[in-house]
Amino acid sequence: MYEGLFLIDNTHASMEWDNVVRHIHDILQKNGAEILKTEKWGEKKLAYKIKGHKRGTYLLIHFNAKSGAIAAIKRDFQLSDYVIRSLIVKDDKIEEVSQIGVIEPIPGRNTGTTPEIKDAELLEKTDMAINVTGEV
Repeated sequence: MYEGLFLIDNTHASMEWDNVVRHIHDILQKNGAEILKTEKWGEKKLAYKIKGHKRGTYLLIHFNAKSGAIAAIKRDFQLSDYVIRSLIVKDDKIEEVSQIGVIEPIPGRNTGTTPEIKDAELLEKTDMAINVTGEV
């Protein structure tokens, strides 16, 4: 699984967003990629000018492709009029998550339930912290 982050020319992105996304999808699919997720990150001011652009719109795409196709995909994006810059990285974490399936929540962590902490333990820790700071 790969993750592609594309910086798109803001003039094209604001006027013809659907055509730009279709163009990027066509390049990926032409090279045998399967598009899994497309997410628009929005327009951002760039830290420095890139090819004369001060602003750009970011697009994130997750896709599956053969490793041999990545070089051709990168070359096609370098020749694109819409794409200012692109970054394609292999995304192992998402692949691991998809292979695992459902992730079991850790009890007491971000599950909406509060962990069972005994009030006495909490008070002891708090008292110890006060005692330590008080002794020094």
